[in-house]
Amino acid sequence: MVYEDVNEPIEVITVFRHGRIRPLKFKWKNRVYSITRIHGGWVSDEGYSKHYHFSVSTGGPDCFELCFDTGSMTWELTRVFMEG
Repeated sequence: MVYEDVNEPIEVITVFRHGRIRPLKFKWKNRVYSITRIHGGWVSDEGYSKHYHFSVSTGGPDCFELCFDTGSMTWELTRVFMEG
């Protein structure tokens, strides 16, 4: 598996429920990706804000790492893991 650092802002449809964050869909390069599986998640502290990271797949062989920044309330596609 090969990965590429992307670090681009994205739009994400997200559910915030019971103190948890669950991304459902994201838009990157004018394409909407429906998240079919969340492989895992972790939190990192960045100064005064927390960054919530998610490893997700969208039904194909590639995986994506999404990050939600609580300081700026924005999402970023940080990395793409590609098959091959």
